[in-house]
Amino acid sequence: MSVPPMRFLKSTRVRIVVAVVFVLLVAFCVMTAILFVYPDLNPPERSDAIVVLGGHGSPAFEKGVALAKQGYAPQLVLSLQNWQSCGPYQAYLAVHLSKVKVNCFKSNPQTTQGEARAIETFAKHYHWSRIIVVVPTTQASRARLRIGRCYSGQVLEVAFSPQGIGEWLKQFAYEWGAMFKAVVLQPSC
Repeated sequence: MSVPPMRFLKSTRVRIVVAVVFVLLVAFCVMTAILFVYPDLNPPERSDAIVVLGGHGSPAFEKGVALAKQGYAPQLVLSLQNWQSCGPYQAYLAVHLSKVKVNCFKSNPQTTQGEARAIETFAKHYHWSRIIVVVPTTQASRARLRIGRCYSGQVLEVAFSPQGIGEWLKQFAYEWGAMFKAVVLQPSC
């Protein structure tokens, strides 16, 4: 018994479409894992500064302070949101990190691209050749890309993980859009 030609073509097309969708889904999952779950991170080393991206978020701030307390850099630089003030951080850190200089900045625009530009400005002013950047794990690949376009020194990234599966999923969705923007729409510093 032979299969009618149209039926054979339809089933072949369906199989091809299913196979292509499956391959694309697997590639998407692998790229998500490489870029946002297991990015290229570094162990901290003695550096010129520790830069905490993304505002005063507790995990980032705590990680930056811990690295400063361990003596990895003489400067701690905090990226703040427009509504934040550096004063309380400087006062708190003056007590807990008396030998570490604390600086704050508000990037323009308030994005990773703006933060990368601010890092370059600080680097020129303070003659930095190596920095430690504290970022969420999901942002590490994009931050390295953005900062590398503006800052010519060595960037070591130390990361912290989002809390809970819901936060991870939210960050994956955000980071895919932000990565597209960084690679395709804004390919320069």
